[in-house]
Amino acid sequence: MAKIRAVAIERQYCSGGREIARLAAEKLGFACYDKELAMLTAEKMGVEPELIAKYEETLQSPFLSPVSFKTGIDRKKNMSEVIFEIQAEIITSLAKQAPCIIVGRCADYILRNNVPTLSVFVYANPESRLQHAMECHDIPYDKASSTMRKMDRKRSEYYKLNTRKDWDSMFGYDLCLNSGKLGLDNAALLIADYVQHSI
Repeated sequence: MAKIRAVAIERQYCSGGREIARLAAEKLGFACYDKELAMLTAEKMGVEPELIAKYEETLQSPFLSPVSFKTGIDRKKNMSEVIFEIQAEIITSLAKQAPCIIVGRCADYILRNNVPTLSVFVYANPESRLQHAMECHDIPYDKASSTMRKMDRKRSEYYKLNTRKDWDSMFGYDLCLNSGKLGLDNAALLIADYVQHSI
């Protein structure tokens, strides 16, 4: 296995994947990109970052978007398609420039033929995710379960559309981590150790 230069982390909603990515990046001295990708995408498209956050990692109806883009962007494509293509260019460029960790956005698929990449899926039991939803996302108890199902479904559909692969299949990843059992720091340590021992 070649020396790993990128880590691509897909994650169940409220499984702590974002936090694990940050912790692993700190341990490895890698850059970490999550919400920063929305900023970079917005800058390239000439739109507000809030608009990108609304559309990324989710499917939208295939109507033509009324948003005004910078020139050079195919206006016949819907917003989700445009964002995926631009983020794929950005993710590939970032991974080629310097070692990094990318959260979500089908990065494992995007980078598969570009740089040596460790693909990771983070999951957790419902109880751990429920607690994380309430403590870290301020989601009320009576809405947490439905919100988690909704967000997981959106991520699964988006991933399937762009990769033709099942988002939550363990066969699609190099490493699957149960953050509810391991804890966030231990999960990050496992990722860092895996990367550091690649050759």
